[in-house]
Amino acid sequence: MLIILSVIIGVFTYILLPMRWGAAYSPSPRAKISTVLRSVIETYYKDKDVVRIIDLGSGFGRVCFEAVKIDRRVVCHGVDIDPLKILWSKAIARIKGIDARATFTRGNILEIDLEGYDIIYMFLWPGIVLKIEEKILKEVRKECIVISLEHPLRLLKSEKVDDFYIAFIDSAKEIKNKEAVNIA
Repeated sequence: MLIILSVIIGVFTYILLPMRWGAAYSPSPRAKISTVLRSVIETYYKDKDVVRIIDLGSGFGRVCFEAVKIDRRVVCHGVDIDPLKILWSKAIARIKGIDARATFTRGNILEIDLEGYDIIYMFLWPGIVLKIEEKILKEVRKECIVISLEHPLRLLKSEKVDDFYIAFIDSAKEIKNKEAVNIA
């Protein structure tokens, strides 16, 4: 009986409670995101001193943890509405000694300031992806790369690379055609 109760509490805490905040959880695949981020960073940001990444709907922080391992110049900021996942992510970042480069904030991703990031990463439901695209077009005033896992970008012209949709935006809000990201 105790095991059944523990499973119910675990499912509620892990899946159902976050849905209350509109934050259903589905982790990004570890190997694929590392490969894509590494390729984007090495191709487009090789001469930049600091590469700023934001992970919208960061969950338990996997994307930020993978990103900061790729290159010492990477600073990643994860945003999630679920306070339990943010507490967990902050604790793990502190334990790993990377809390200066992998930071986490509890917040609504539709209200977070997207200005100043080089890479905007998301693995979100299609309706939210569309709202984020609208937000990007209104707010972002510098060149950046937008990466959406599995869900197509509808307002931003993007290239499909494996399971990712990648858009290149310049400071004039024009979608650029860049060479394809090479995923080896």
